[in-house]
Amino acid sequence: MSLAAAARPVLGVRMMASRSPAAATAGQRAARVPLSARLGACVPSIASISQITGSSSSFSSSSRRQQQQRQHGRQQLSVSARARDPDALDDGGEQTEAANKEPPSLFWRCFAALCYLVPWIDSISLGAVMYAKFRNLLLFYYVPGPLASVYFGSQFAPLIIFFVMFLSIVKNTKLHHFVRFNCMQAIMLDIVVMLFHILRAYLPSELKWSIIGQYADMFGFTCCMATILYAVFWTVRGYYGDIPFVSESVYHQVQLSEYA
Repeated sequence: MSLAAAARPVLGVRMMASRSPAAATAGQRAARVPLSARLGACVPSIASISQITGSSSSFSSSSRRQQQQRQHGRQQLSVSARARDPDALDDGGEQTEAANKEPPSLFWRCFAALCYLVPWIDSISLGAVMYAKFRNLLLFYYVPGPLASVYFGSQFAPLIIFFVMFLSIVKNTKLHHFVRFNCMQAIMLDIVVMLFHILRAYLPSELKWSIIGQYADMFGFTCCMATILYAVFWTVRGYYGDIPFVSESVYHQVQLSEYA
């Protein structure tokens, strides 16, 4: 047992001695290899990372370009889908769009303000009580006087004037949008004035000729004339006179008239 135990260390020393030159050379080679080469198999290089980031940035830029192209195409479709005069050429349509971008001239501002004479004429009959109490307000009665005789000359005259204004001005896309808007707003205000007349006509006689009816006429005349003068003031200055609950529907009506 002592000989076998003594032989095992000797054999182990011989085997280590026989393996020691190869292990030494392998250790020297491993020592010569740099650390970056050892980690190159598991850690990606800077060039590969830059390629990945470059491809992702190019993909994002291409997606942005595609989105911009889609938005530009939608804008072109919306512009091309806008209704125009079928007899007009393309150049004429472009000139019309360019003219709408420019501010209206003094002539068109005065023309748009004249459209409010229609609700003005219909509202002067509501101010009988106001004329009796305030003599200075007779000016509002005499301003549209010559046109009032023509307007009330026939029972069909208001209806004819309504269709002429709507068909020849509101639906005419060759005119400036400012003129068409104010003409449509004058028509809407005239409808509001007619509602006051209808309510007054259907009031009981006990209320119509009482102090309540007088105050109702004063309230209707004041509201109508104040709104008309407000719209005329801003129209002559070249601005859109927005009226709550009225101008929004006017915008929609003018826009829908382009497609009808």
